[in-house]
Amino acid sequence: MPQLTVDGRTLALSHLDKVYYPRTGTRKGEVLRYYAAVHDALLPHLRDRPVSFLRCPDGVEAEVFIAKNPPAGTPSWVRTVEVPSSGGDLRQVVLDDGAALLWAANLGCLELHVPQWHAAAPGLADRLVLDLDPGEGASVLTCRTVALLLRERLAADGLTAWVKTSGAKGLHLLAPIEPTPSARVSAYAKALAAALEADHPDLVVHTMAKARRAGRVLVDWSQNHARKTTAAPYTLRARPLPTVSTPLSWAELERAHAVDDLVLTLSEVPDRLAAHGDLFAPLLDPEQARPLPAGPAASAKPPERPRQVLRPPVEVMRPAAVTAVPPSDGLGGAGVQYELKLDGFRCVAFARGDRPPFLQSRTGRDLAPAFPPIAAAVARLPEGLVLDAELVAWRAGRFAFGELLRTRRARGAAPDVALGLIAFDLLALPGRDLRGLPLADRRRLLLAALADVPPPIQPVLATTDRAEALEWMAGLADTGVEGLVCKAVGSPYRPRGTGHAWVKYRRGDTLDAAVRALTGPAAHPHALVLELDDGRVFLTTPRLTPVQAREVAEAAGALLGPPVTDPDHGPVHPLTTPLRAELTLTGRPPTATFVRLRGD
Repeated sequence: MPQLTVDGRTLALSHLDKVYYPRTGTRKGEVLRYYAAVHDALLPHLRDRPVSFLRCPDGVEAEVFIAKNPPAGTPSWVRTVEVPSSGGDLRQVVLDDGAALLWAANLGCLELHVPQWHAAAPGLADRLVLDLDPGEGASVLTCRTVALLLRERLAADGLTAWVKTSGAKGLHLLAPIEPTPSARVSAYAKALAAALEADHPDLVVHTMAKARRAGRVLVDWSQNHARKTTAAPYTLRARPLPTVSTPLSWAELERAHAVDDLVLTLSEVPDRLAAHGDLFAPLLDPEQARPLPAGPAASAKPPERPRQVLRPPVEVMRPAAVTAVPPSDGLGGAGVQYELKLDGFRCVAFARGDRPPFLQSRTGRDLAPAFPPIAAAVARLPEGLVLDAELVAWRAGRFAFGELLRTRRARGAAPDVALGLIAFDLLALPGRDLRGLPLADRRRLLLAALADVPPPIQPVLATTDRAEALEWMAGLADTGVEGLVCKAVGSPYRPRGTGHAWVKYRRGDTLDAAVRALTGPAAHPHALVLELDDGRVFLTTPRLTPVQAREVAEAAGALLGPPVTDPDHGPVHPLTTPLRAELTLTGRPPTATFVRLRGD
């Protein structure tokens, strides 16, 4: 039987080839090597705290059970202590050294949980813990938002928080405090969580009811109760993957772009420790402990902010064109949201309370005067709400882009034309800028914000299932759906510095371009000089139709500069501000055919 000597004691090890994590093939021997590698950092967080074990003697997919009493055959050199319990005194193990830790790991004790107090002073907590657990539809990135809010509120009460992954789905915040009865700590934590829920009901809950947790984060304050325990720093978790409850720096948490950035396993943590040391070491320093306030201070509540946190114009995200629909693990690997690409005007809609709404076009102009029904619908939304959307026209069962152009000119739609505002993102709620949240969270909040809003405002059809999105695109082709916009679910709304977090796939060979100049008479142009987004320049061919020429002349009239001679295209009328147009490229070498002006 293999043996291991740790801290002067020789341990007999068994079944080292037994698979503990079938999904990754991780064996018992690797688990023991992990605990041996991290024991110097782990043990100070266990010292003098009675340990509750989650035992998995045959691996995480077999029988798993909680063990509080010392297992049968516990060596005499493993320390045990008496712990108060509702059924009388309970004896539990205390892991004081590496030999005791490896002895427990050899028994299949994968998870190590400890209370917030020491065995020498049961029920007298020296730290506060808040367990952030995401409900269905939320993620650890949602927990990050809540963690940052809690950090501010704890700081307002004089407490400093450290953060770690739970090793499951969420995060743990811990703050060192001067020894305080657990009942007081629990009451403070509950009041703090309730206050945060009151200010952010769309994001936070503080009660266990699962029906209320969908899309929100439970701030579990109850682990401060004297009889409750929390997963220790550096403990493994009995999950499908060999994840570890891992201390993080706040900077590391803030720059995480995807859920996977906050999933750390037994193969990664030893190297982290070697590079950065124990990020939770300050929790062990008595000088860091602070007195617990009687309750969340008034200063913990952030000052009232203006209800309108975003004002027009705002810079918008622009998807990059691609020639294929990305796979569901593309765009960074954390998942992709697929949305229908609609044929309309880009419109950022600002609800402004008593002031008229602002419908920001792609170029920053206000579309509200041209589309009174849409403006009236936006005016009924809560002040401060900002939607990124597509303004569309619907006629005879199809999206009708031409009707948008006619409606804008006539300041009213024809009787058989329906206007709509199809929202695909939520940039702000009253008093709250949402652009830093991951797309998945913004989508959840968008659906909640529009749940009771009638047409003409509605959310875009979206899915994270690529096959379903392709079926939609094919099935709705006759309605004028152009393609798909594909977005990384973890992406914040940052127009710059996000790479290709958003991409668009358009059926066929239709492209967007900038109109740089006109050829022929300004009142009846013959052709357009177009520049593609990749820098290629084309002269449209064949010649513009009379209807197209009139449309271009009307749109370009106020934008024309003095005539010049272009070395490639001869006499042209350059535009001081480019218009947006659609064109098709055909043949080799490619030639460009003008389709229409975008008009937005």
